[in-house]
Amino acid sequence: MSIESIVIILMWGMGLVSFLFIPKNRMRRFILAHLFCQSLTWLSSLFHVQFDLLTFPFREFPNATDLLVTTEYFFYPTFCAFYIIFEPKENYFFRLIYLSFWITGLTMIDLLVERYTNLIEYVHYSWYWTWVNFFILFAVTNILYQWFFKDKALFREDEGVTR
Repeated sequence: MSIESIVIILMWGMGLVSFLFIPKNRMRRFILAHLFCQSLTWLSSLFHVQFDLLTFPFREFPNATDLLVTTEYFFYPTFCAFYIIFEPKENYFFRLIYLSFWITGLTMIDLLVERYTNLIEYVHYSWYWTWVNFFILFAVTNILYQWFFKDKALFREDEGVTR
């Protein structure tokens, strides 16, 4: 088994195990944040591949897409959804630091994957563009998420009430 396959299996394993740490009263919000980030990540990655900024030499479905499904469709959006549901509601400075820590950690993971595997290859790209890209994706996802849940009268609070 190649290192690429092992890394993909580890990403899926970490992602699936992390679902055990989602509080039941935040599951719907997690799913919505995941879907918002998933769509934005997918579009962003398509743009990067189309303009030859990134390539994904090793892919799960090489005949279907030029993207790595594990990172772009599952791993990064899962990180984004965790960031959003556990984001502190304090002042903006503290929230910006919190976002920067999440983005820096994810950028470091992406850099390690790019450097030591054949999953991602930076063509005309660098780690700081990855950081900026994740920052924009997480911020826009958070804005969409906050906008969606803006009017609390339309939604019952997620206190475990299910039908």
